[in-house]
Amino acid sequence: MLRLNVGWPRGLWIFQLGCAFPVVMLAELFLVYVATMFISWDQAILGILVLVFAVASIPTYIALLAWRYGQAFWLDGRVLIRRSVTGRKHYHLPEAKVSAESVAPNLSSNPLPRLVIDQPGRPRVRLWLREPNRRGALLPPEQLTALAHAIDPTLQHPVARRLHDLASDPLGGIS
Repeated sequence: MLRLNVGWPRGLWIFQLGCAFPVVMLAELFLVYVATMFISWDQAILGILVLVFAVASIPTYIALLAWRYGQAFWLDGRVLIRRSVTGRKHYHLPEAKVSAESVAPNLSSNPLPRLVIDQPGRPRVRLWLREPNRRGALLPPEQLTALAHAIDPTLQHPVARRLHDLASDPLGGIS
């Protein structure tokens, strides 16, 4: 099985769960403490607003981590596997409709290419070819080649052919 270089790397997960998560929880406790101080000082409206923010930010942070957790992909032969909180989702690439699109990850960045895999009976999945979290780094050539051959071993599919060309010449003819 080949892990694709998309999603957060292992070191960032260790940082998020080992360092950032405890800091966020301490900040939550501090916000609850501040909210109770405001409530006890007869500024109940401000205290309730701080308390609502503290309570709402926990599920938001957890939802963000769960969304990030689902951004990891593997290739097992011709099957793309996406990790998710509820288990792994399998996409058989020869049966799926595979297309490519360019999307700007945010308003201040240039468009980056990503694959769109649409298999009947499964939710649509989008796989970045240039990872926004890694400053737009292109997937390594061996991973692009593996993706191309997983989509179509004969490289007759236009997306597979383009991935293979991109793997063999990432700079597009610029020397």
